[in-house]
Amino acid sequence: MKHYILIPLFLFVFSLQFFGQFFGQNFGTFSSAPAFAQHSASSSDAKADEVITKDDVSNLIDTLENDQSREKFLGDLKTLVQQQKAQAAEEDAPLAAPLTEAIGVRAGVSQAVDTYEKFLDENNLSASLVSQFVGSSIVLMIALGFLLGVRKMSKKILKMVDKLSQKIGIKLSRLNVYTNVLQFILKVLISAMAVYTLGKIWSIGFVDAFFESVQMRAFIGTSFTVLFVAFVAAVIWEAVGIYLSYMFKQADSQNQTRVKTLLPIVRNVVMMVVFVLFGLVLLSEVGINVTPLLAGAGVIGVAIGFGAQTMVKDFLSGFTIILEDLFRVGDVVTLGGNTGVVEQITLRKVQLRDVAGIVYTVPFSEITTIQNLTKDYSFYVMDIGITYNVDTDKVVEVLHQVDEDLRADDEYGPLILDKLEIMGVDQFADSAVVIKARIKTLPIKQWFVGREFNRRMKHAFDKAGIEIPFPQRTVTVVNTGSPALPQAVIEGAVD
Repeated sequence: MKHYILIPLFLFVFSLQFFGQFFGQNFGTFSSAPAFAQHSASSSDAKADEVITKDDVSNLIDTLENDQSREKFLGDLKTLVQQQKAQAAEEDAPLAAPLTEAIGVRAGVSQAVDTYEKFLDENNLSASLVSQFVGSSIVLMIALGFLLGVRKMSKKILKMVDKLSQKIGIKLSRLNVYTNVLQFILKVLISAMAVYTLGKIWSIGFVDAFFESVQMRAFIGTSFTVLFVAFVAAVIWEAVGIYLSYMFKQADSQNQTRVKTLLPIVRNVVMMVVFVLFGLVLLSEVGINVTPLLAGAGVIGVAIGFGAQTMVKDFLSGFTIILEDLFRVGDVVTLGGNTGVVEQITLRKVQLRDVAGIVYTVPFSEITTIQNLTKDYSFYVMDIGITYNVDTDKVVEVLHQVDEDLRADDEYGPLILDKLEIMGVDQFADSAVVIKARIKTLPIKQWFVGREFNRRMKHAFDKAGIEIPFPQRTVTVVNTGSPALPQAVIEGAVD
């Protein structure tokens, strides 16, 4: 029964050994190198004509007849073969080893798999039917415990993500996807180890052949390599994204439009850099020579640089405009003769939507003048016309009263930043005296506030008897010596 008690301990030490290999530490193994393997490795340098005595043959026969000695002998032979394969691989390996080989990921995975196989071989779990049932039960319980532990770990990670999201004020819901992927990978790994262990316990040949084949070992090594590279890329990508979101939010907490403008652009740039770099690393890890790809990319880059000068100009102009914060997503601007709300900004173009719903796409290279109608704050400018027989001072008093009532309103008051500014009599038109005034409001709220001010101003003018003129014309008929016209005709002409 002691062999079955060792299984949980082995799984724990197995994890320590794997991560120890990753961080360059040695947590030890279950046993030292087999004596037979050491003896065989040292004897490989001996002379080929070494004499084999009768005692050696007798010892070999005794070893093969004894079950435990035979199992140990076979394990030593497997270790020797693996050492020879590893030595041959090191000799055939290129001078510039992949990144994961340089930091020991592949070696750690290979050694962990070898250690697990050796543990199963040394502890004969298929000695009897009782041993097989007991061993299978223990393996299934351990696998079920790990699966439940992975599920519980995923829930804790999700709770930690929610707490962190509330603390920093940034949505981190996309991290749930990584948690689900990690949970799936761990479940597959645990299930595969359980199936392999059960196959060894019940001596199922095709299971052993499948998991211990050279192709499967290569697949396991490549899979861990790909997962490691993807893990590093995801960590860098998300860390940069969270940091940028937090920094932009802290720098401009009062106006989230700058975050909405800059964050997608910076994230796209970082994503392209991370994708290219880790794509090349991943190709190198799976054995593809990336040198020709880099050379081809350089040639294609030069060709694109010469053939797409306008696009390059768009990128440079867009980078300057965005860096100087001339406008943001949500601003109302006039670009290239088109006025609308900025819906999307990329490094190459701007998309505007006007009041009729028409979308305009303006490349940065075509922008010469930018008119931002909602930068920091806005003004609603009014040209108020009154008739010539109305006292302008009375009009100013009514306008101030309307402004006070509007600023006291719960809905419109918070949108107004200052009192009504009356600039005075601006001009004498054909049929009206024009008074110019303006209201300072929050960005993009000037039209909402201005329409309400006009409505209230019309009611106030009606109550005060202030007439708002409409176009009219007075006709004067002058008699220059002609026969006098009838009075009725003159009055009709005047009307």
